[in-house]
Amino acid sequence: MRCGRDVLKRVVTAAVLLAAIGTATPAPAATVLRSVTDRNVRIDTVVQFGNDLQPVTIEESSQINIARVIQFGGTGTVDATIIQNGTRNYANVIQVGGTTNVAVGQSGLSNIADITQVGNSTNALLLQIGDMNTGAVRQFGRFNWLAIFQFGR
Repeated sequence: MRCGRDVLKRVVTAAVLLAAIGTATPAPAATVLRSVTDRNVRIDTVVQFGNDLQPVTIEESSQINIARVIQFGGTGTVDATIIQNGTRNYANVIQVGGTTNVAVGQSGLSNIADITQVGNSTNALLLQIGDMNTGAVRQFGRFNWLAIFQFGR
């Protein structure tokens, strides 16, 4: 008889735990921002994770510009826009979400962009104006859209 009570007690405890987990609200989206600037160099880093991420916009206009955006949005939409105007520009974007959108615009002598997107729908726009342009885009999804424009000065 005691064995039956122990089993019943464990089943009830497990049911209460599952009910509590099922009604728990998801954790809010978290964002980590880091920006370093001096006269000639600007470095911006944005890391986001969770549901309902806010769109990220980075604008840099130093001689050397470095921007990194990492977004893990679950099944939601993640958006990032990077605009760089300087001698040397480097942009790195990693996005994971249901729909991933990125737009990178770079103007300078040396422009480098590295974009990785994972989601059901991935969309990327890359515009580079300069003498040495390098762009790499990796898209893993069912519906992928990409436009790259590279112009020399």
